[in-house]
Amino acid sequence: MSITINRSIDVEDAVRGVLAPYMTVYCRPLPAEFTTPCILVQTTGGDTEASISGKGKIDSFAVTIDARAHEEADALELLRNAVAILTEQGSGYAYAAVNSLYSWGVDPVRPDLAMCSASLTVTAHRETVNIE
Repeated sequence: MSITINRSIDVEDAVRGVLAPYMTVYCRPLPAEFTTPCILVQTTGGDTEASISGKGKIDSFAVTIDARAHEEADALELLRNAVAILTEQGSGYAYAAVNSLYSWGVDPVRPDLAMCSASLTVTAHRETVNIE
């Protein structure tokens, strides 16, 4: 017996795929050994919206990207570049909009690193798959 379903995309992997040609990107969880400077992508929530233009349901994901580097200026530069790529390039998803820019925080994994974060809403059409 098989069934065809429309399911949410792996938005973290889609965002990683867009950024990976330009920078080092990880999806949560951050590995114990990681290269800096880097971006960490994590989904923090989201919802499903009704059909748009008859193309089926779409999902809006709350996504946080954290930039880590040894220097604050490098973390900020990396984050600014990542936000620009995501909001201008939309590959693997419909579009991304910025919710909050450039908040500084203490890196819970490596307090010796500078960490800067941004919050985005990434909107994507669902993918259709057949389950056998």
